[in-house]
Amino acid sequence: MGNPVGLSKACGQARPDDQRGGESDPGLSTGRHFHSPRPGASVAVVEEPLQDSSVNTEPEGLDMKITRGMRRRSAKLERRAQLVTPDTLIAGVDLARKESVVVFVRARDKVRVGRLRIPTTADGVRTLARRAGELQRRHQLPRLVLGMEACSHYWKVVAKAATEIGLPYLIVQSFVLARSRELDDLTRDKTDPRDAALIADLVAELRFVDAQLESGVWAELRLLAEARDQRGVERRSALQEQRAFLELVWPALLQQVSDLAGTHVQATLRLGLTPLEIAALPLEEFTQRLREEHRDRRFMRWMAQRVWCAAQAATDSDEMTAAILRVQFAAERVQIAERMVAILDRRMLAAFERTGLGWLRGQIRGLGDVMLVNLLAMTGDLRRFDDARCLPKLAGSNPTERSSGQSSAPGGIHRRGRKVLRLLAYQAAVCLVLHHPDFRQRFLALTQREHHRLEKRQAYVAVANKLLRTLWAMASSGRAYDSQVALGLARGEVRAA
Repeated sequence: MGNPVGLSKACGQARPDDQRGGESDPGLSTGRHFHSPRPGASVAVVEEPLQDSSVNTEPEGLDMKITRGMRRRSAKLERRAQLVTPDTLIAGVDLARKESVVVFVRARDKVRVGRLRIPTTADGVRTLARRAGELQRRHQLPRLVLGMEACSHYWKVVAKAATEIGLPYLIVQSFVLARSRELDDLTRDKTDPRDAALIADLVAELRFVDAQLESGVWAELRLLAEARDQRGVERRSALQEQRAFLELVWPALLQQVSDLAGTHVQATLRLGLTPLEIAALPLEEFTQRLREEHRDRRFMRWMAQRVWCAAQAATDSDEMTAAILRVQFAAERVQIAERMVAILDRRMLAAFERTGLGWLRGQIRGLGDVMLVNLLAMTGDLRRFDDARCLPKLAGSNPTERSSGQSSAPGGIHRRGRKVLRLLAYQAAVCLVLHHPDFRQRFLALTQREHHRLEKRQAYVAVANKLLRTLWAMASSGRAYDSQVALGLARGEVRAA
């Protein structure tokens, strides 16, 4: 999947052509030649005209355009070049459960200067720093940087230990590392020493992300949101298991009820009675037993009658007893998952008030508090991003571009991001289209325009991206939601959509 940590002041991984030495690339100034910066070097400005001395060098007379994207990319490379200078010793770490492989690389020429194994613990990181100090003195390299892939939870153990001793660390994307294996020698061979060396090489080439561990209340919210998502997965898995067995031994129930996750159906399944046993009970007795299992929730007698009628139509089968037992166990898991989700929601709402963004609750009609908190828990602090377009890229819902010359083809979304955030934003978009006139208007405009008309699912993704950009604009500017700004009828301090 995509980046598991937040991006700080940058939208993502630089493209490979951003670091190719010797090739020109637009920079920060205008009217000059620009080259992509080498590690430790600033953006070079060549004091030459573009064509000849007679050309007007004023910005408005240039045929070349310096876009905002060019400036952002140059600034991003400049920030990375300050982190990894030519006199830096890079410790590339390939993480594993017990022992991790470390390869030391000199940033100037990517020469391997040492290799060792360390335990994936805080003591191992301190050993790495001590051994790296010896190499720094030997090769006269004053700076030390640790590079690693963000895999599982091991990177967090190493990152916390590195932070405690003041050792800076950088994160390399898993996807970039996988492609680098093939670019290295045209093979997909994978070994721990090779991956550690490739990680160090990518750091030397500035192909890392400006990412750090979440801290404070945002770290707590992220863990709670991940736990809530896991409970949701368990609940959906249990419901799918129930449906599979009911189609086998009790299809009449699925014909009588439209929602298998309903409280009355789940209470029936928790009773553990086979359809034949339910059919043998009088309706009043079954209704009373179902009412006791349903407990404090609102009880509807007609639902009990509907389930009882479905049991009358059931027929015996060899798998009946075992299948109903499996269905009962699944119903228990559904109940446990729902209780845990309720607990997590309360904890997250209480923690969200400590972020300083509690005022966002209730600002956008149709966006409930639980959905808002889960969205921001998966994005982290919105105020650390410098542009609204970083949020769709973080979710992996930014549209692809496929064009060559005069031809272009429509594409899907990148899906190179946090899939849970992407799912939450999509679900929120569906609710907003139903309940908020501004987002409904945007949805209808996308699905009813004459040119490049979008399908419904594509339009929902576009609305989800608009929501993410709007939330960033509100959090960054401190302004409440304004329909005039969101619809483009007025210009606010920050461009929301």
